[in-house]
Amino acid sequence: MKRFVRHFLLMATVVLSCATERAADAQQLPKEDVIEVPAIGEGLCVSNIFQTNMVLQRDKPIHVWGWAAPGEQVTVAFAGEQASAVADKQRGWKIALPAMPADSRPQQMTIKGDKETLVLENILVGDVWVLGGQSNMEFELAKVENGPLEIISAHFPEIRMLTVPYGQGPEISRGFARLHQWSNWSGRHFRKGDWEACTPDTARELSAIGYVFARRVHKAAGVPIGVVDASRGGTTVETWTPLSVLRAMD
Repeated sequence: MKRFVRHFLLMATVVLSCATERAADAQQLPKEDVIEVPAIGEGLCVSNIFQTNMVLQRDKPIHVWGWAAPGEQVTVAFAGEQASAVADKQRGWKIALPAMPADSRPQQMTIKGDKETLVLENILVGDVWVLGGQSNMEFELAKVENGPLEIISAHFPEIRMLTVPYGQGPEISRGFARLHQWSNWSGRHFRKGDWEACTPDTARELSAIGYVFARRVHKAAGVPIGVVDASRGGTTVETWTPLSVLRAMD
C-alpha cells in the first residue's frame, strides 16, 4: 500500500510539474490569441485537421484537402496508396484514398507538390468521433471530481484528441488555426487546434466527457480512437442545426 501511495504521489508531482511549466510558458504570451499555424498557409499546405498524431476514419474513403499554387499537382501517399489532384484557381485541391481497415501501427503520410513535400507522422486508422454542445461538454478533465486521479493514469497512446478553436465568423468553415487561444473568462490561454496523443500532460485540458467516452469506446472497440471537440459554451441548439433544416422550418 505504501509503495502505491509513493508511486501515486510521484506521478502527481510529475503531472503538476508539467502543468506548471506549460502555465509558465503561457504567461509569457500577450493576452490575445497567438497563432502558430494559420488556417490557410502560403505555398503547399493542408487543412489543419490533418496533422501528425491524427486518427483517420476506418472503412471509409480518406479525403485529404488543402492549398497550393494554382495549377500545381499535389500527390498524397499513405499506407501504400496514393492519389493526385491539381490545385484550382483558388488554390484548393482535394484527393481521396481508398478505405482502410483499423490499424494501430503508426504510419506516415506525405503530401508532395512541385517544390515542397510535407510529412505527417504517427498516424493511426480507427474511429473518429465529434463532440458538440455547450460548456458541459467543454468542461476540462482537470476540473471534475477525481480529475487529478484520471489525469495521472491517462496513458492511452491509441487515443488522440483535438480541440477546435472558437470560430471567428464564416471563415472558420474553410479551416482553423493552431494557436494559443486567449480566454477573457478564464484569464489564460488554451492550447487549441493540435492533434495530441493522450498522456497525463495533454489530458488535463481535454473535455472530461470526451476523455471518458474515448477511453470506454477504445476499450470496447479495440481500435484507435480520435475525438474532435468542437463544443462551445453558451451556444444554442440552432447553431448545431444544418441551415437546410432551419430554412425548412415554419
